[in-house]
Amino acid sequence: MTEVKGNLQKEQWCAQASVIGPLRVTLRSGKDVTPGGELRQAILAFLLTAPSQTTARRTLQSLFWGGHAPERASGNLREALRKLKLDLADIGSDVVRSDRASVSLAPGQITILYQTPACGTFLEGIDPKVTGDCEGFEDWLREMRQGRFGSWPEDALEEDAMLWPGPAAVQRRQSHVALGILALRQAGLAEADRIRAESVLDGIARYATQVAEIDIHDLRGGTSFAAPLPVEKGLGATHLIQAIAERRNRNVLVHLRLHEATRLRLIWVSQPIDVQSESREELICAAAEAMLQTMVEHPGEGDPSDLFPWTALTGLFSLDAALIARTEEAVATLAADGGPPVFECLRIFAQIFKVNEGLARADATSAEHICETLSRMSDAHPMLPLSMSLAGYSAHMLLGDNDLAEALVRRADELAPNLALNLDHLAVIRLMRGDLDGAEAAQRRCLQAGAASPWRYTYEVSGAMIAMARGDVRQALLFANQALIRKPRFIGALRYAMLGFALSEHAQDARRMQTRIRTLRPDYDFDGWTEAMLRRTPPHLSGRLTEGLNNIGIF
Repeated sequence: MTEVKGNLQKEQWCAQASVIGPLRVTLRSGKDVTPGGELRQAILAFLLTAPSQTTARRTLQSLFWGGHAPERASGNLREALRKLKLDLADIGSDVVRSDRASVSLAPGQITILYQTPACGTFLEGIDPKVTGDCEGFEDWLREMRQGRFGSWPEDALEEDAMLWPGPAAVQRRQSHVALGILALRQAGLAEADRIRAESVLDGIARYATQVAEIDIHDLRGGTSFAAPLPVEKGLGATHLIQAIAERRNRNVLVHLRLHEATRLRLIWVSQPIDVQSESREELICAAAEAMLQTMVEHPGEGDPSDLFPWTALTGLFSLDAALIARTEEAVATLAADGGPPVFECLRIFAQIFKVNEGLARADATSAEHICETLSRMSDAHPMLPLSMSLAGYSAHMLLGDNDLAEALVRRADELAPNLALNLDHLAVIRLMRGDLDGAEAAQRRCLQAGAASPWRYTYEVSGAMIAMARGDVRQALLFANQALIRKPRFIGALRYAMLGFALSEHAQDARRMQTRIRTLRPDYDFDGWTEAMLRRTPPHLSGRLTEGLNNIGIF
């Protein structure tokens, strides 16, 4: 008997999808709108069962066209999505959403009928080889049919339940998360190419230890890392990652595969990484961010709370007032209990969200306290660059001390030049110093390294700031709009959209953005924000901003 779970009874849904047995998508009226063709059905099923019904473009390209050149895979996906949108046109013109980084389904439009395994096979009738070159999809479909789908939690359909950490994710527990690195799979590579491929795994491990407390188990046999890693606790790996390298013409490509260790189920496949690419380091960082977020969403036998501070940052960037408060409370407790200084840096950083989102006043801090906190970290600590970046940005936003901010963020960039959050902070500090070229260069690298970041939307707001400083109001609006697509309730994006419209003399649209802000935060202090922004703005731009805001009656 069919069991309906989650949000199925909510009025906003337009269609239901049955994924046990043959895929079927039906409207409220009963009309069948199931996509034609196995490939489009497979893509839709993957989106339907993805966390928040969203996935990265590169994931789909790797799953279905992993053996093709990136350009061809991208073109194939683009054409498949075009046809899928036509298939589902009766649900809505925007039910399938895509941008340069991700593909998603419109929230709440297609709900899943959860059924018992006795009702049939997952995606019954779909051949694993739907494209003839989709080993990743074959693996995913196999393990879904072996029971993963039937064992999903009761809240699988709750909005953002699998994407953002709940209260349990901001509490310390006794369990652990450990990443096991398996031996490289390759055939016939020259020694130099093998070493380059191995270095991708080294880079993934190095990045993970810079942003999360995680044990690394090197299971490759005799290979040493290029950076210090945490001491193992003697517990087994909860996740396993393996690199598969192959030569294609003159290029050596590496695919990464992440497995949950207990049942060895595949939970993530990376976009191909060209080990000879000039942007190789940024690609590795983007892959590491995607890997860590997948480990949060699929903790296996471990606990995502042990991926602090990654999960704490995700909680802050969720923009959920209650979750920000819980996160701040948790990191404050950890800091007070003698935890690593990174927790105090996180606590200070949390004040920025409280102020910028109009949630509460910031707790007081000082340059002396920031410096004293950082002085308790050794120069070799893997999280020192992240901590310096958080502290530096806090000095800029909360204290207006741009000298200290610049010193800390620049040093963080020297120590870890490909951490996306560092690059975002560096871009803002350079902007405040009037170095527009440097700010733009850092922001470009940030968007590439943070392509898979759950808080990418804030990087796009930095792009809006830089474009506005350039006088390119159109580009500023494009960046702000992209951020709003990802985070419609983001006050920061709404503010810069408002500024962009004001400077482009679209007063009505600017006031519309202002109204949205007031609806979200009725007591928002526009005067306080405007004054603080103008204090941090380069002199050549502050006059234009003041004039634009005056024209629409905001300042």
